This record gives sequence, C-alpha cells and structure tokens, in this order.
Amino acid sequence: MTAPLAAIRNLSLRYGDNPPALRDLSFDILTGERLAIIGESGSGKSSFARALAGLVPETARLNGEIQWPGLGHAPLPGRDLGMVLQDPSTSLDPVLTIGEQVAEGARAHLRLSRGKALALAENLLTRVRLPEPHRLMQAYPHQLSGGQRQRVAIAATLASRPRILIADEITSALDMVTQAEIVALLADLARDGAMTLVFITHDIALASGLCQRVAVFHEGRLVEIGPMRDVLARPGDSYTATLIADHISLTGPRLIGERR
Repeated sequence: MTAPLAAIRNLSLRYGDNPPALRDLSFDILTGERLAIIGESGSGKSSFARALAGLVPETARLNGEIQWPGLGHAPLPGRDLGMVLQDPSTSLDPVLTIGEQVAEGARAHLRLSRGKALALAENLLTRVRLPEPHRLMQAYPHQLSGGQRQRVAIAATLASRPRILIADEITSALDMVTQAEIVALLADLARDGAMTLVFITHDIALASGLCQRVAVFHEGRLVEIGPMRDVLARPGDSYTATLIADHISLTGPRLIGERR
C-alpha cells in the first residue's frame, strides 16, 4: 500500500485566548489526489491550510503533528509545497513584470538561468491559458483582470514544480464563469503534473466537479471525510447534509450522485 503524502495526527491550533481554530484533526492526504476541504467561514479551513504550509504565527499554539511519509522529509516551502491565496494581489509584486514574477520561483528553487526561467515562465502562462503570454510577460499586475491575476499566481506557484498545491478559496472573489475556468484549469494541472491538490472552499458544488475526496470541517473539527461521490450521495453527518441541501436548486448544476 502506498504511503500517504501527509499524515495529520491530533492537530489542534489556537490563536491567543480565542476558541480553538482547529480541534484534534486526524486524517491522511493521499499522494496525487485532489482533496476538497469544505466548511463555512470560521470552520478552520484556512487555519488548516496555514498549518499544512508551515505558516502558523509563532504566537499561536499548535499541537499534534503533521508527518510527511510520502516525501520522506518536511516539505520545503515554495519548492515541495506551493500555496495560492484568495487575493492574488497579496502574492504579486506591483513593481515587477509578470514574467519576472513567474520566473522568480524557478530561479530560486530550480537554479535555472534567467533566460531559461523566463522561457519556463512564458510556457506556464500558456499552460494556465492566458492570452498572448509573450505580451503578458512585460505587463504588470494592475493591467490584468482579477481572473488573470489569479492565473498568474497559479503559474508562479507552479514554477518551482511543487509536489503539493494548496488552493485557499481562490475562486471566491471571481465570477461564476471564471470560477469554472479556474477549476477546470486546476483539474488539468493536477492530472498533467501528478500533483497533489488541496482545494479549500466553502462551495461544495464547485468542489464536486474537481475533487475525488472531501473533508468537511465544522467549528475546527473534522466531521466527515470520504470519496466525494459517496459523501454527496449519502452524507454521514447532519452538518454535511445541511451544506449539500443549501446548494440544491432547480436551476443550478446537479451535484455528483444523488442523495437517498
């Protein structure tokens, strides 16, 4: 049996005197899978993403452990593990061209020359389906739309060829058409690169078209985890059933499977 990429064991997180953001989480992330982390605002999804990426503030109290049997070592941020945030403006430098920013990761982590890194950057802009990538190499973030900036952020993260990609609410600020395009893009990239994807969202309907498994968070706890199709068809927890019911409509797309 293949070892999981990551093994989360009894993971808890608290910021100051606030109630715990995460409460005794234990589950595995499988190598090469597309895993959705689902829950409402305040459920602990983003806190889990930060813990997984090693970005928890020093002032926070983190207990439990995250083991990496699939890597054999703790992941190197930016190299083994990449993270794309909800607001791409937080990860894009307004004074650097798009080409320079996408190439930066390849130069830093893959030790490529400037010329090879820029060639890789243009190729990645093509892979994330941006129009006229050669022209965009010379553009600046403020000249792009929100959806285009999000694609650039994905390309920049992929430049170092990470084994695991964490996408934290990256579609929530986008219109529905762009959301669907980004989700399709992530599916293609995960398949093509044999990359493990952790897709964090409050939208179970959106995740159903992308992910193979789903972990449902509520108030910092893991309430349910399993194959996406099974969880949608037969939720084992009342909170999961409520989330699914909230997304059922006569006009929206049908979720995978049918509830019984």
